[in-house]
Amino acid sequence: MADPIKIKVVGKRRAPATAEEAFRRAQVLQKQAERLNPIPRPRGFVFKAKTREEYERWRRNHPNPRLW
Repeated sequence: MADPIKIKVVGKRRAPATAEEAFRRAQVLQKQAERLNPIPRPRGFVFKAKTREEYERWRRNHPNPRLW
């Protein structure tokens, strides 16, 4: 039988005291992720493709991976 997977744990994660604190922490993490991402977040839009192949072609040719 294989050995169980060993996981290294460093420190302890502090659970948020309230829902508001959890939301605030999530906003901070989102802002940090936005700063690290070289591609800006796109405005919302709808892309309608007639076929799956047309959609795949559009997705491959688009430089921004956040659009799909």
